Amino acid sequence: MGVAAMGGNGDLDLAAAARLLGDAQLVPLVADAFASSAPALLQQLSQSVLADDQTDVRRHLHRLTPTLALLASQDLQDQCERVFALWRAPHTAEREARSLALADRLDALALEATQWVNRSNQDAP
Repeated sequence: MGVAAMGGNGDLDLAAAARLLGDAQLVPLVADAFASSAPALLQQLSQSVLADDQTDVRRHLHRLTPTLALLASQDLQDQCERVFALWRAPHTAEREARSLALADRLDALALEATQWVNRSNQDAP
């Protein structure tokens, strides 16, 4: 599947990933790795948010950052940065809600990546 056909309506920005990686053939590997690892990481992130565990939330967000820099839309990257900043600052009432909304959006990104990888595998000769 070519780079031009990689885009979707969600937060997955595979054309940007191809540019950043310098090789469109690497994109399915990165997307598949993210789709495989994200569900467990996002569950841990949500649990850490609900436990108000600042250290773990920041650690999980930090682990996601490199992949988001490759695969996610700029808007989602910006949202992640804003949530990360909330966990470095004094506690606010909005921190949990914004963090869980980010986790939901990241979950949708992982699902989008999974669907794209599955379509790519079906289209492969």
